[in-house]
Amino acid sequence: RLTWMTYLQLAVHGYFLYAFTPSVTLLRDDEHTSRAISGLHGTGLAIGAMLTAVIGRRLVARFGRARMMWTALAILSLGVVVFVSCAVVAVTIAGALLAGFGGTLVINIAVPILTARHGAAGGAAVTQGNGLGAACGIIAPLLVGGAVSIGVGWRAGVLVTVVFAAGVAVVFARRVRPDEIPAAPVEPHPAGVRLSREYWRACFVIVMTNAIEFSMTIWSSDVLNHHDGLSKGTAATGVTAIVTGMTIGRLSSGRLTLRYSADTLLLFVFGVTVVGFGVFWVSTNPVLAFVGLFIAGLGISLQYPLAITRTVEFSDGRPDLATAYAALGGGFAVGAAPFGLGALADHVGSHTAMTVIPLFALLAAVGVATARRPPKTLAASAVPIAFGDVRPTTA
Repeated sequence: RLTWMTYLQLAVHGYFLYAFTPSVTLLRDDEHTSRAISGLHGTGLAIGAMLTAVIGRRLVARFGRARMMWTALAILSLGVVVFVSCAVVAVTIAGALLAGFGGTLVINIAVPILTARHGAAGGAAVTQGNGLGAACGIIAPLLVGGAVSIGVGWRAGVLVTVVFAAGVAVVFARRVRPDEIPAAPVEPHPAGVRLSREYWRACFVIVMTNAIEFSMTIWSSDVLNHHDGLSKGTAATGVTAIVTGMTIGRLSSGRLTLRYSADTLLLFVFGVTVVGFGVFWVSTNPVLAFVGLFIAGLGISLQYPLAITRTVEFSDGRPDLATAYAALGGGFAVGAAPFGLGALADHVGSHTAMTVIPLFALLAAVGVATARRPPKTLAASAVPIAFGDVRPTTA
């Protein structure tokens, strides 16, 4: 029950994330803003994530994971409601900020719970949970684009997040006891002891993976619309191709994450991402463009789960601190990369501006390749996980 509850909370966040990214370009038409101003919604999301890094860990320490995990889901839902409430830029950015805070807090609580619960299989559990989130994310752009096509508006598709969150709370809030949730460990090092250089290198990889994912999911629909000539509603569903690839990659990679090191897998998926992006970028045929986005999604699929697990492994037994700082770096990427790409796109067009994606992948690969020691547990000799069968350990 605990594992499924955590997975479904990640799924709520996944649905919101992939409903939010295509809705940003649709909201731009409602608010009559430039691409750069529209990109500030990603910045608002990022600021919320960075606030989580600043105060989230203290809230968890003060109130406990059990209470804060439901509070995080409530804050995410409130942010969604504010985001869709009107067409005033300041208000919609504030909604993105709230949703970013709540959603990142969901992740920051879920990842340590799964790694504590499943021990050597923790990396696979995190990948699997993110896979379920990506699976829910497949339908998000479809519902957003479909809502536009039938005339009810994109906001209806985004609001499904709130319904989903309420359903998870109704089913699990009373069925999972607080004492079943692993408590945050007492950190073995004084607060003033610095994290290692390898940890910060791992955080840099997080920054690059988030820059790749959010730049692709936010701006690929704009390229499909203006470069490939698709309608706005159809272009919005292009994100589905990315998320489908991400879902398949995450749900089918359990054995790979237990057999190969995180570093080896990351270098491989960065290459897959660049290949998929290349097919998408050079194509003027919508079908080939969607194929390229799907391949890129396969590459993106393992980037964040493996990168966030690496930060935990390099933290020397401080998982909550590790995820907090990782949220800070990831939040910076979510804010800076889509905004910067949007500002560049205002001058050279979104198609040309997206050539920064391979650069992000190259920098991330360098960050992985120059690590001086591999993470400790991702290549463990644990039993491969079947979906829905993540085995708890004695940890």
